Amino acid sequence: MLNLTVKKIINLIFKPARCVLGRGSKIYADANISNNGPLDDMVIGDNSHIKGELLILGHGGKIIIGDYCFIGPNTRIWSGELIEIQDRVLISHNCNILDNDIHPIDPELRHEQFKEIISKGQPKEIDLRDKKVVIERDVWIGANCTILKGVTIGNGSIIAANSLVINNIPENTIYSGNPAKFLRNIIKAK
Repeated sequence: MLNLTVKKIINLIFKPARCVLGRGSKIYADANISNNGPLDDMVIGDNSHIKGELLILGHGGKIIIGDYCFIGPNTRIWSGELIEIQDRVLISHNCNILDNDIHPIDPELRHEQFKEIISKGQPKEIDLRDKKVVIERDVWIGANCTILKGVTIGNGSIIAANSLVINNIPENTIYSGNPAKFLRNIIKAK
C-alpha cells in the first residue's frame, strides 16, 4: 500500500499532467494522464474533475473535455483520432471510450503491434481504423459502459449502466443494453 502511495506522489512531482487544464479543474491522484504529443492534444475545460485515465495513442489523437465534466475512477478514454466530450457530461466509473480498434484485426499485425508496445511503447505508425467519438452536452453515462468508435451521443441523453454503445444515440433519450437499445424519451422539466 505504501509503495503505491509513494509511486503516485513521485508521478505527481516528476510527471506533471501533459494537458491544458482549465480553471477550477482537478486531476485526482488516482487519475492517469498520458499524452506524449503537444499539450493542446488534451484539453480539459473549467471545473471538470478527472479520476480516470486519459490516453493519447502513439500514432496521434486528441481528447477534448468541456466544462463541469466528471470522469469516474477506472474509466479509460483512449484516443487515436478525436474524442470530444462537451460540457456538463457525467461519466461514471469503469467505463471505456475508444475511437479506434485498439489492435489491428489481422493477427500478424496485432502480434507486431504487441511486440512494439512491449519493447518501444505505442507504435507511431499504425492503422487502427480510427473514427471520432462525440459526447454532446449534458449526457450521463452510467457505470461499466463501453462507447465504441464513430459514435455520437446526443445532448441530454442517458446511457444506462453496463451498456455497449455501437451506434449513434439521439438527444434526450435513454438507451440500455448490449448493444444499447432505445428505452424511452426524456421529458425535460419546465
